[in-house]
Amino acid sequence: MLRNLEDLQVGSQNLEAKRSFSRRRRVRRIESLPIFIFRLSLPYFGFSKDDIPRDIGRLSNLRFLDLRGNNFLYLPFDFSKLPLLISLCLIDCKNLQTLPSLSNLEYLENLHLRNCQKLVKITGLDYLPSIKMIDVINCTSLQNQFNEGFFSAHALSTPSLKYPDIKLEIYVESNEIPDWCNNKVTAPSICLTMPTVQNNEYKLLGMVLWFVSHFCNVTTRLQEFDVTIDQSSTFFWSFYIPDSQGEVSCVYYLSFSNGRPFNGLNIIKGGKQVRVEDRTGRAVVKKIGVHLLYLDQNGNVTSFPAVVDHSYTPKPQR
Repeated sequence: MLRNLEDLQVGSQNLEAKRSFSRRRRVRRIESLPIFIFRLSLPYFGFSKDDIPRDIGRLSNLRFLDLRGNNFLYLPFDFSKLPLLISLCLIDCKNLQTLPSLSNLEYLENLHLRNCQKLVKITGLDYLPSIKMIDVINCTSLQNQFNEGFFSAHALSTPSLKYPDIKLEIYVESNEIPDWCNNKVTAPSICLTMPTVQNNEYKLLGMVLWFVSHFCNVTTRLQEFDVTIDQSSTFFWSFYIPDSQGEVSCVYYLSFSNGRPFNGLNIIKGGKQVRVEDRTGRAVVKKIGVHLLYLDQNGNVTSFPAVVDHSYTPKPQR
């Protein structure tokens, strides 16, 4: 009767529904699912791995999968037959310890793993060419896999996409900027002078912006910042940060692909001044790091340190 069902959403994602579901009896196990489903949402049912429908792994049309708030230690299927998956949500799966490799998910854009406190590692992060947002806040056992190699792999994949996104957002529980980030300050703004490189030998791929921010409550926040290049070219960005509390790293990769988001600049020459300034206000940003990625003639990604002006003080906001 339901063989042509395409969208199955049971339960709710809001807090009151979560509390209500936790007081109910556990829902009976779903034995099978129609193969045409493109959206599946089963949040806060307390499912163990034995309750999760195993045939999720054969839903080749699945685009959106939401299993947040369940009790499984691991998923009883892998992602090898889910090549079209766009969004994976496992928020509040506090017993989740391992994930199948994500390396097959060519179209995955959003990965929500907040509060997966027992998750230790994510396999296949370097092979997600379409990824736009990763939220791993309060994943207290997770290894920090967002190293220079991760961003290098993403920088290489972005220009090859037919419709490249100009940014990647990552939210991770961290109060430090990693050592591999070449240029950093303990301040809400940074001013640096671009390194001088041989333009015929190296091509700018983009920049990693790493903000360590302090949030006083758990409401969704708007982070705003602008980047000014040589005093004449400025672009402004705003991002809605997921609910968070305490010190959190908000990390963004901005691609130079197709001249965006650098206002059509064909090249940023050595010696040009670049400023990154927090516009959120309320003393949210504590530290800023900027890491520049270049492509050499052999197709390898490398980076060069800029010259940071540690005496720089931004002009007061109007």
